[in-house]
Amino acid sequence: MAVTHETITVGCLSPNLTRFDHSDNSNQCFSGGNCSTAEIRSGSLTTDWLSAYIFLRSVAICTNLAFVLAVYADRTSKGGPRLLIGNLAMCSFLYCIILYPIYTLQEWLPPGEMPSSCTIIAPTMFFMAAISWADVSLSVNRTVAICFPLRYNNFRGYKITCALIAASWVISVFVPAVIGSGTGVNYVVVMLSSNSSFCTISTTNNLGAFSVGLCIPIPYAFIGMASLAIYCTAYVRMRNPPANASEAARRKRMINKRLVIVKAMLVSLLWNVVCSTPVLLTTSVPADDIRNQTLINNLEALTPGLLYALNPVSRRQAIKLVALKWIRKPSPVL
Repeated sequence: MAVTHETITVGCLSPNLTRFDHSDNSNQCFSGGNCSTAEIRSGSLTTDWLSAYIFLRSVAICTNLAFVLAVYADRTSKGGPRLLIGNLAMCSFLYCIILYPIYTLQEWLPPGEMPSSCTIIAPTMFFMAAISWADVSLSVNRTVAICFPLRYNNFRGYKITCALIAASWVISVFVPAVIGSGTGVNYVVVMLSSNSSFCTISTTNNLGAFSVGLCIPIPYAFIGMASLAIYCTAYVRMRNPPANASEAARRKRMINKRLVIVKAMLVSLLWNVVCSTPVLLTTSVPADDIRNQTLINNLEALTPGLLYALNPVSRRQAIKLVALKWIRKPSPVL
């Protein structure tokens, strides 16, 4: 199926900016698309905005590296949950270390030096889906741990854990395959100024909406329902303890310990919803309406850095753990 493109103008700054030369229309769109250039308005491409992007992306790379190192250094978690958390950490880190430099190069290089930003849409959706479904795999593990504790010893084995991880990656491959082929989506080149633009997508049918939904809304809706079920189960069990005092204390400690990850998941869910709302709005409105969404596009511009640099749970704890480890590490004797 041919990929459909539109070119519109807008007077705001958005993510994945691409400076390009109007003498080469082939560089304005995703390969194979039909392009047209509309009248250009004055854009708001400023060094202050671009510098803010670089700062947030740098913080995101460092904090996610700390997240990976913290998972690697952790010797207290069980094998199953540790693998799932490690998968989440690695997905986030790979997204930051691979795509953030590309975003920055697209923004700063002279016209014609980089391909259109439409070429990076599918890889971006791949990593977003991988991160979201890695969170889902972890929520499945926690749901079984709290709601079905008698089955958890078998469920946390390496075979089931690896199956959950593999399933999350299969879904992540499906999303860019659909979006990259242009099935159910339009690629929209938004002109910001005479030498800058960015590319986004607009869904055109249910398959396109479903593919975009697999990146954030669907997985985090599942996480929200799982978190609610876990908290309800934990509340009921703690309000109805066993008659044996020692057994009641043991159950309470076990539930509280397993709820730690669930609380982090819930806060992460809320953070993702807040940061992802501008992106979801821009992909769901008709292409011609994007030019009127200046505030939404400006908020969308900050999403990647905010989402992975300032996550209020996992990244903060990761930095703390890694910092403490290196502070306590004895200096080598010369």
